[in-house]
Amino acid sequence: MAVTMAENRMLNLALRALQVICAIVVMGTDGYAINVYRGYSSHVDTHWGGFTAWNGVPNAWGFLLFCAAWTVLVVIFQLVAGNALTHRPLVGYISVAVEVVALISWFAGWIAVAVNIGTRACATGYVGCGALKAATVFGAVEWLLFMVTTFLAISLFLNSKRQGQAVA
Repeated sequence: MAVTMAENRMLNLALRALQVICAIVVMGTDGYAINVYRGYSSHVDTHWGGFTAWNGVPNAWGFLLFCAAWTVLVVIFQLVAGNALTHRPLVGYISVAVEVVALISWFAGWIAVAVNIGTRACATGYVGCGALKAATVFGAVEWLLFMVTTFLAISLFLNSKRQGQAVA
């Protein structure tokens, strides 16, 4: 069952289209939250003296934006490499590695942004907090989509490897 699903081109295209759509939504919502974010300053006292620290946009928000941009490149690579997967084993290894890295990146990205919700960075009443919550939800959906495509890529790679060994 999994092998026939992995070889189904229409399923692959539909999942890749959903990944690009979710990535575009994350780029828009997270980009908006970053754009309207107003940093805050905090006074820090140390035994050497005091200073005022400026706290800008949290790094997790930028990382989620990177994950969305990275997804577009991953989808383009996977669509191009999909045809060469059965003929070149190195492309198969790279394809699976790219899927796994994207999967881990999305998991880390949406979790890191979800941790910021409700803190001082995204306090109640903050203008961009709703957009950031939407970006987190779509990031989690993107992670689930990558769970499916990673499973399909690994099963297709292992199946093509078995077929190549049986022929040789």
